[in-house]
Amino acid sequence: MINLLKSLWNSMTGLSAQIQAIDVTANNVANISTPGFKRQSVGFSELVRQRMVDQGLPVTRENADRVTQGSGTMVSSTRRQFAPGTHVYTGRNLDLAIAGRGFFQLTGENGETFYTRDGGFTIDNDGRITNTRGLALLDGELPQNYSDLMIDEAGRVSCRDENGDRVEIGQIELAVFDNPNGLTAAGDNLFTAAPNTEPESMVPGEEGVGSIKQGYLENSNVDIVMEIQLLIEAQRSFQLNAKSMTTVDQLWNITNNLQK
Repeated sequence: MINLLKSLWNSMTGLSAQIQAIDVTANNVANISTPGFKRQSVGFSELVRQRMVDQGLPVTRENADRVTQGSGTMVSSTRRQFAPGTHVYTGRNLDLAIAGRGFFQLTGENGETFYTRDGGFTIDNDGRITNTRGLALLDGELPQNYSDLMIDEAGRVSCRDENGDRVEIGQIELAVFDNPNGLTAAGDNLFTAAPNTEPESMVPGEEGVGSIKQGYLENSNVDIVMEIQLLIEAQRSFQLNAKSMTTVDQLWNITNNLQK
């Protein structure tokens, strides 16, 4: 009976872990068209293993230390994969892509800083370059009736004012992390940094940091073929655990009938 309970537990943990894996894969597929989206991957780990001899089960003296029984599996980590996506040309002067390392730094109303690879920006009512949530990319403001907005590879922003004179608006700097896996997802394709993962703010194009491409957007790094493969593997594992649970239930039923 104890073995049946352990087998039931093992199947349950397997089902739970595969459900989480399927959810992560589904989220990756759902964001395949989201600019700058970074896919997630799931890591599994084995739960506690016990020696069979400690459970009073018959084993030989020679293999008593080697015969063990596991306690199931669990999702040990969900990691963000920060590999770059491909760049697609849009021709829109407020679409920016980073060719290399780095993140755009966006500032909220309360001064908090967010990081993203999504370079789809717009102009708000105050003339600031912002993302869809109104987070500012620069402190500078564009003049009224501006034209010919240019952002070069080094992140220098300039435009022509209503008199036709070219004016400098500001300098875009990119955040570079030694370990981007320390970033925390904040929703809307944004990340926040933990206290121990403060970035270095650098000018685009410097050594170790990417350059900026105006008129381009970075695609997500989701590979649909790989995601389908992972989905099939998770589904097969889910079916196997479900079948195991059904078998244990049948054996349990047989055991109960024998006792009667």
